[in-house]
Amino acid sequence: MEVQKSDQSAQAKIWKFIYGFVDTLVLRSAIELGIADIINNHGEPITLSDLATQLPVQPTNTNNLFRIMRYLVHVKLFTKEVDDDGTVRYGLQPAAKFILKGWDRSMVPAIIAITDKDFMSPWHYLKDGLAGGRTTAFEKALGKGIWDYMAENPAQNQLFNEAMACDTRLLTSALIRDCKDMFNGMKSLIDIGGGTGTALRAIAKAFPHMKCTVFDLPHVIADSPNYPEVDRVEGDMFKSIPSADAILMKCILHDWADDECIKILKQCKEAVPRDGGKVIIVDIVLDMDPVHPYNNMRLCMDLDMMLNTGGKERTEEEWKKLILSAGFSGYKIKHISAVQSVIEAYPY
Repeated sequence: MEVQKSDQSAQAKIWKFIYGFVDTLVLRSAIELGIADIINNHGEPITLSDLATQLPVQPTNTNNLFRIMRYLVHVKLFTKEVDDDGTVRYGLQPAAKFILKGWDRSMVPAIIAITDKDFMSPWHYLKDGLAGGRTTAFEKALGKGIWDYMAENPAQNQLFNEAMACDTRLLTSALIRDCKDMFNGMKSLIDIGGGTGTALRAIAKAFPHMKCTVFDLPHVIADSPNYPEVDRVEGDMFKSIPSADAILMKCILHDWADDECIKILKQCKEAVPRDGGKVIIVDIVLDMDPVHPYNNMRLCMDLDMMLNTGGKERTEEEWKKLILSAGFSGYKIKHISAVQSVIEAYPY
């Protein structure tokens, strides 16, 4: 009997892996249908029939909707209440606020981008990453490297940039709150690969004495909003970087292999002054702590980098080796209330 229970538990674990994609794609469908927004705008738990009348898919098959809602309740995104007369109403669980559209901590852009068919296709080439060479799974799936693909596909590039801006909004408040001292005394800051300028705009508002500049590839700058607080400069970080008191790189170095990171860091070193200049790296530091709430996500991100860019997430020891190999004199790591940590690297 004990053996049967053990087998049953083991098989259940495998079945959970097999159908792991269901959570992801049902979540995407809930966002596309706007279920959380409809319930939130309703102001109180809503009946199935009232929900059905407000969905973008009309006429709505209410039996299918009931089955989708049953699953969303099961995974604790929504609540189910039953009135005294037997009427069923659906409400929001705390996690559902992150799939509401239009607020600064919404995770909707990240979810839509990550679950896009093209962006999911490299995962079907995971085993190919074991082969030699520098060809990524992204190249195998979509025929070209991720940066060339983005430059040639404006719609996908917009999805990608919106996802990056979403991630930025989630961590920028923690960066500003937890690292105020780091920005004191700076007169200028350049955000390398700063995308739409979301992070830098928030930093510029928090520290109005600083001149803040986004530096990115031409097609990214062309699609980025023109914020009055932020200057925009196009260029290639492998060739040259404009001068500033400090360089900020948020989720940039994890896109690249070690030798390329060293090239980027050397360019950064040339761009900051010898007296007080520094490079601020905001990236994941793998601590391999199995009980940390972000541990699984960090390991998933490592595989994501391997598949899509050929990069990696790094342990502190790996960061140390990288920074010192680029000729920097030292570094300091600060853990903040976000998935990423802050690494202050000192060139001189």
